[in-house]
Amino acid sequence: MNRAIGPDGTYISAVPEVPGRTLGITAFVLSFFLQVIALILGIIAILQSRRAGVPNNFAVASVVISAVLIATGVIVWVAVVASGGVR
Repeated sequence: MNRAIGPDGTYISAVPEVPGRTLGITAFVLSFFLQVIALILGIIAILQSRRAGVPNNFAVASVVISAVLIATGVIVWVAVVASGGVR
């Protein structure tokens, strides 16, 4: 376990918690399947991390991946509709 006993006898975490880290990882995984939700979660994770003054690369990656996939989906959808649809 990653726990230590503090001076008052309570357990403390040996690894400091990074605000937004878990949310950033969750957003990163979701960015491949649920882009809109991942985009929102990634932005929230970035804001939480910035308030704490720590970087959050997973959150940044999830925002970029989600935005690119959403834009690609919109472009493909417009191209299909403009060409008369799928035959």
